[in-house]
Amino acid sequence: MNDTPERSTGWADALRRPWTALCAAAAVVLGPAAHTAAALMQANAAPLRHAPNPHRRL
Repeated sequence: MNDTPERSTGWADALRRPWTALCAAAAVVLGPAAHTAAALMQANAAPLRHAPNPHRRL
């Protein structure tokens, strides 16, 4: 007979589920990737800046 009280909480149960671990890992991997992709799309959407060519002689 087990005399220890049940200490299981909602979080403890959730952390034992494989889907929770999978979603947490996906958030860690895909979160920064999505942020980087959004920043690159914003940079590509910006109008081109025509900088003077430093090798061009006047």
